[in-house]
Amino acid sequence: MLELQGKSAAPNNQPTKQIDATIAQGLALAREAGNGTPGLRDAVWELLLEAGDTLQRLPNRERGWLTAASRAHWPDYLRSAAEQAAADAAPIRPGPASGEAIDRLDTVLAWLRHAAGSNPKRDVAVLFGLACGVKVASLRRRLGCGRRTVYDVRDRGIARICSRLRAESAFCRSLA
Repeated sequence: MLELQGKSAAPNNQPTKQIDATIAQGLALAREAGNGTPGLRDAVWELLLEAGDTLQRLPNRERGWLTAASRAHWPDYLRSAAEQAAADAAPIRPGPASGEAIDRLDTVLAWLRHAAGSNPKRDVAVLFGLACGVKVASLRRRLGCGRRTVYDVRDRGIARICSRLRAESAFCRSLA
């Protein structure tokens, strides 16, 4: 009984390690996007964009979970070939999301609750809507706010997520 209590009392660094690994991948995504010296805000935004893309790549029930699950194990070069074909030719359905992207999606979606301010429903809708590719004009009409407000809500949401990440991770505190 004492051994069990001792094990449960030990600190669990898994969430911090997962956050650090996710942010490191976000920094790599920001560098790929052309940002030479990305900071935490850039990493968080790139991870939100990747989460939106990953959600679009996940299958829905109508398309069949089993078929998509088998394609989820495609090698990366097949995924990139499908993306290249989509860029070159007629639009085709994007390849399935990778397992790593799905893992990061779970982590990033957990961060969204920290992005909410005084109007949580609107704030999360704006932030993740922009990350998923929803047009600013569409968000303005649906939410009844101005263009500048949409961008301000996005920026404040990212800042809230960053401050929460800095509180949880020493790696995040070291980033600008």
